Amino acid sequence: MRKIIQYIIPAFILVLPATLQAQQTPVISQYMMNKFLVNPALAGVKGYTNISFTARQQYSMLQNAPRTFFLSGDTRLLEDSWIRRKPKVEKKAKNASRNKNVGIGGYIFNDRNGITNRTGAQLSYAYHINFNNQYQLSFGLSVSAYQYKLDIEGVPVYSTDDPLLNNNKTTFFVPDANAGIYISGKGLYAGLSASQLFGSSIKLGQNTFENYKTLRHFYLIGGYKWLVSHTVILEPSFLARATVDAFVLDATARLFYQTNYWIGVTYRTNQTLALMAGFMVDGIYLGYAYDATLGAFQNYSGGSHELMVGIRLGDNSTRRSRWLRPDVSEIGE
Repeated sequence: MRKIIQYIIPAFILVLPATLQAQQTPVISQYMMNKFLVNPALAGVKGYTNISFTARQQYSMLQNAPRTFFLSGDTRLLEDSWIRRKPKVEKKAKNASRNKNVGIGGYIFNDRNGITNRTGAQLSYAYHINFNNQYQLSFGLSVSAYQYKLDIEGVPVYSTDDPLLNNNKTTFFVPDANAGIYISGKGLYAGLSASQLFGSSIKLGQNTFENYKTLRHFYLIGGYKWLVSHTVILEPSFLARATVDAFVLDATARLFYQTNYWIGVTYRTNQTLALMAGFMVDGIYLGYAYDATLGAFQNYSGGSHELMVGIRLGDNSTRRSRWLRPDVSEIGE
């Protein structure tokens, strides 16, 4: 029975995307640690350079289960960036000049889901507006392109006349675009973004199957970091993902100790519970999340594992300007 499920589930993911729309794009449990992955407006929002690697393996008991890799980086275009030997200290500067409001970033990724495989890259541009050194409003745009490939190597084919897998094009190039807006300050943060704006069509069969269509995905993120004491911070947050006919909500709570150590729990409305923990030392951070399926599928799927590791560069030098000094809303990101 388990072997049958291992091949049936990826087939449904491919042929019936309307039933699993949320899985058209990768799921990230530690979304709050690198929100740039879901919103291009986060490029350079913190002032320093951030480089992060994320690896995720879903449904560990299933063969050809979804797995995702991200390598991302973003920075602010500051004159006194971390790469200069003598950063300029702007003690009297209260506001950013226009050229210091720009952030850039990008990532490369690979997302495999059953017999489908996506490999591509995204480049992002963001513009940040400071309000009274208390709040920051950010706008972001990005362009992306990826190779969409059907990989049937090692997959049993029960019908040699299957029009979906035989005598058809199995590799496609897909361009796309994303947009987002984000605001943060005084412990609060919120953002709205949209991905796969082009809604590209990919023809998988001939006269039998409808075209596979990438759906627009909308992401709403929000959270608040509450100073419980001088050593303890509580962060409730959420991430809502929606398409035209699907909706999934992640509700999360993280608890920080001395800002560098944290544990957390997420409940996802598709009957998933995620536990996470992490730490940061000298600008290097590491986070791990384990997702457990709570529904009837749990006996066959196994848990999901996610690892995120990254480094901050220039946290001390580029944040000397008053308009870039961090507040509690940026702890643990």
